[in-house]
Amino acid sequence: MSALPPPSPARPEPSSPFAGGLVLTTLGSFALIFLAAFEALAVATIMPVVTRDLHGEGVYALAMAAPLATGIVGMVGAGGWSDRTGPRGPFYTGVALFTAGLIVCGLAPDMLTFTIGRILQGFGAGAINVTIYVLVARLYPPILHARVFGLFAAAWVLPSLVGPYLAGVVAQATSWHWVFLGVVALVAIAVVLMLPSLARLGSGPAAAAAEAAGEQPAEAPATARALAPDLLRAAVIAAAVLTLGTLGSRAGWGPAVLIGALVLVAFLLRPLLPVGAYRLSRGLPSAVILRAVIAAAYFGAEAYLPLIFNTHYRLDVSQSGLALTAAAVAWALASWVQGRFLQAAGDRALLTSAVLVVFASLAAVAGAIAASAPVPLVVVLWGVGGFGMGLAYPRLSTMVIRLSPVRAQGFNSAALNIADSTGSALGLAALGTLQRGEEFGPLVLILSLAAVLAGLGILVARRTGGVAQGTTAAGTV
Repeated sequence: MSALPPPSPARPEPSSPFAGGLVLTTLGSFALIFLAAFEALAVATIMPVVTRDLHGEGVYALAMAAPLATGIVGMVGAGGWSDRTGPRGPFYTGVALFTAGLIVCGLAPDMLTFTIGRILQGFGAGAINVTIYVLVARLYPPILHARVFGLFAAAWVLPSLVGPYLAGVVAQATSWHWVFLGVVALVAIAVVLMLPSLARLGSGPAAAAAEAAGEQPAEAPATARALAPDLLRAAVIAAAVLTLGTLGSRAGWGPAVLIGALVLVAFLLRPLLPVGAYRLSRGLPSAVILRAVIAAAYFGAEAYLPLIFNTHYRLDVSQSGLALTAAAVAWALASWVQGRFLQAAGDRALLTSAVLVVFASLAAVAGAIAASAPVPLVVVLWGVGGFGMGLAYPRLSTMVIRLSPVRAQGFNSAALNIADSTGSALGLAALGTLQRGEEFGPLVLILSLAAVLAGLGILVARRTGGVAQGTTAAGTV
């Protein structure tokens, strides 16, 4: 009997996201996330020009909110699809939809066509975001997850440094149409960089990856459900968010629309979140809820800070963005620090500390503005909040990958992103019901309530520890 050949030596794991066969995937993923974030910020800058050119002042809010709402549908669809057949198909579909949305917006002759393009962008961006999470889980060793998500967090934040200014320059020098059309070629380059890894990953079912990871088949895995009901729920959630955003601040509509939208969204979200999310079960379920809470608090306050600078401190529009730029720099710095030096810190300790920093920042900003403190002090205090968010966001992303069974990576990645988008949208809309034009008192109240919400996040953060890898599955709450 002949001797068996010796086993092939195991290939050493890469020590960096830019090592070996990962460098192109890292660059391509970073570029796609950067471009999606750039578009979101650029559009906010040029929308007044677009609406005047296309005579669409009446649907301004809808055009702004549409991608955030439809992104929820893209996340749900991409998450379930990735768990069934792998991330390659939903990734290409997401890129196609995002690119189509850019082209439609860039060539739009009227506001209706422009809004349709924005809707397509939302579908595509939501799908891209979720499938990139799954790609990280399948392609990168766990030791690199924190550093990768730190890079991705920076990719979301860095456009705030250049996006508004660059979009304004392009719109003035040529036309606002090129803010959209010019990005198409950049998206194509990013996708080309990722083709080798996507080909190597294949399009087989996630069950094969689960078996390779040593997971036992579940009797009735949550991801085996039909996608149609989840997509329908996501579509209704998107409609509720849009309704709240367009009617919530109108006189007489605010309280009724707010309560109705919150109840409806909470009910419909249940099957789209991990088991135990509403009970704040330890580990991943609480991490998902924490993402929604801090997104609602931070971004709900951020939307009104430039308005306060403009109306109360009499700063012009460019000066009003100083605080947002400071927070963006602090966020990017914290993301790097978290991925480079704080990987060994426990989830509960790091997240509780990070959310405490966000709470302290929001409370201090509200107090400083109420006391008419100098602008530089307010900018520094807001930057502290950005640092806290930069610590929290990459760790929450890492937790989802680490605690998810392979069969539920797409579902749970989608759940985290859905919580982020829904929390941001509901926070903006709910706090916006308190706004009374440019009155100073209600604006300070909005900041104060955002701080209270962040304070509740500290309690949620304390529920994020104490769960081993692969013990949290997807399913009904």
